[in-house]
Order: sequence, then C-alpha cells, then structure tokens
Amino acid sequence: MAAVAAGLVGAGVAVAAWRVRRCYVAVTVRGPSMEPTLTHGDRVLIRRGARGLRRGDIVVVARPDLETSWRQRPPVSGDLTATEWFIKRAVALAGDPFAGEPVPAGHLAAVGDGPYSDDSRNHGACPVDQVLGIVIRRLG
Repeated sequence: MAAVAAGLVGAGVAVAAWRVRRCYVAVTVRGPSMEPTLTHGDRVLIRRGARGLRRGDIVVVARPDLETSWRQRPPVSGDLTATEWFIKRAVALAGDPFAGEPVPAGHLAAVGDGPYSDDSRNHGACPVDQVLGIVIRRLG
C-alpha cells in the first residue's frame, strides 16, 4: 500500500512540475533596452500568455521580422527556441492612442524603458498572439 501511495505522490509531483513549466518560465534579459528597470543578465519569471495583460506590464514578445515586423507571423508557440524574444513594456493596449493613432484590436504597443530600443516605435503595434508572457517578478 505504501508503494502505491508513493507512486501516486510521485505522479502528482510530476503533474505539478509539468503544469508549472507549462504556465511559467524564467528568462534572462539580454541588452540594455529595458534599463534602468531591468539590466543585461537579470533573470525574470514570466507567466505564459497574455491573459490579464494591463498597460504598464513588462512582456516578452516575439522579435519582429526586420522587413515585415510582426505581420504575417504565426502565433507564438510554447517552444522557447522557436524564435528570438524581446522584453518590453506594454505602454498601450487596443483602443489606446500610440504614435498618433489608436492601437488596433488584438494588439499592444510594446516599448523599451531605455532610450535605445527596437520596439513598437519602429515596428508598429504588436499582435497579442506574439506575446510569450507577462513578467511577474525578478528572480534572485
């Protein structure tokens, strides 16, 4: 009976660990675009997905294509190696003004905190389906 109970506990731990990896991921900040808020080498924990996204949140989004920006990109997957990532601040959501026009439905304006940032000021509004997740805290 103890072996069965231990097996069930082990299975429960495995399911919980899978659920945590599916919902949260730690990422390392590269580059100065979010300084002074985040600096190169900082590690942050993100909650996957854009559910509950608010203006002012820091987000991890797919790096836009140099020619087409975020247009014609498939929605991001859970695979962290499938694309390169940007870490930016959501400064405007659908309907908010940004760069002289409203942000379209299903999009956000993602901008770095630092003065030198490749972001929505260069590429336009980012589709919400390009958001990997929302930063919930800095690690260590």
